[in-house]
Amino acid sequence: MPENPESEGSRLITLKQIELEHGVSRSALHTYRRSASFPRPVQIEGSTKIQYRADEVAAWFEANPPQQGKRTDLPPKQQGAAPVIEGQMGTQPLNGNDARAILGIVWKWIADANDGLGSDVGDLMHELESAGYGPVEEPSDG
Repeated sequence: MPENPESEGSRLITLKQIELEHGVSRSALHTYRRSASFPRPVQIEGSTKIQYRADEVAAWFEANPPQQGKRTDLPPKQQGAAPVIEGQMGTQPLNGNDARAILGIVWKWIADANDGLGSDVGDLMHELESAGYGPVEEPSDG
């Protein structure tokens, strides 16, 4: 392992510098880092700081320009297929009213937790199940 990787011809940059120089968010950068094609960090003896060779990162962004608002880590959408939820009412398409109801329950749970009312995940699950959005009951073998 070289003691000074910069002596091999490329300056080293940190994650923060990558964000600033290439105009990407921290979460987007972490998504890119999980990609097999993203450059590997350079290990520097005696340092725990994550650094990359600037020329490798620049070449990667040249070949993979960020696209605002386009997620590339999701499978392509199928036309005409509505999202489906599994709940006590069986498998059914998720419609706007369901989404509003679920979000209302979740936001109330978050507000209660932030107000120190002691809400926990069990309370949230109970509220969702009471509204018909809980897990499907498995038939017993008895």
